[in-house]
Amino acid sequence: MEEPSREQIEESIRILKDNSEKVVVNILAALLIWLFGNLVFVPLAASLNPETKLVTSMIFFAAFTIFIINALPGLKKTIDALSILPFKKLVRKGFTVKESQDILRNLMYVISGVILYLLFSSFLVIFHPSVSGITLILLIIWIFAVFLKLGSILFPKFINWLLR
Repeated sequence: MEEPSREQIEESIRILKDNSEKVVVNILAALLIWLFGNLVFVPLAASLNPETKLVTSMIFFAAFTIFIINALPGLKKTIDALSILPFKKLVRKGFTVKESQDILRNLMYVISGVILYLLFSSFLVIFHPSVSGITLILLIIWIFAVFLKLGSILFPKFINWLLR
């Protein structure tokens, strides 16, 4: 059974320690902005008039986007570091460490992308429902491409499992 080297594990832990604080602060700030914007200020602005609702939504969308953009590089590093740690379950199933990292990393990317879409969609619908729809279509195409990439890893294992 191939295992990641001690240096790889220590590097992953170091990356988690270095990036986790900034990522958590930015994501929590973005979530607070999202909560106050969507649950308090946008409905309050909608009670005044549609233009106020749109302007308020744009302000909260911009603030939310700034915090998410600040969190994304650290989030990517954190996901990459986390993908090396729970390798043993997949390695026991016959995957190499590189394959298990690719599977876990891409699945965490997809989950993060879906969560980000769900958070952004409430703002996008206010601008125009088509914007949210186009974003969803692009997300689905991206998820399909990621699963095609994972298929090159999973399909041979699936065939071997069927032939046993």
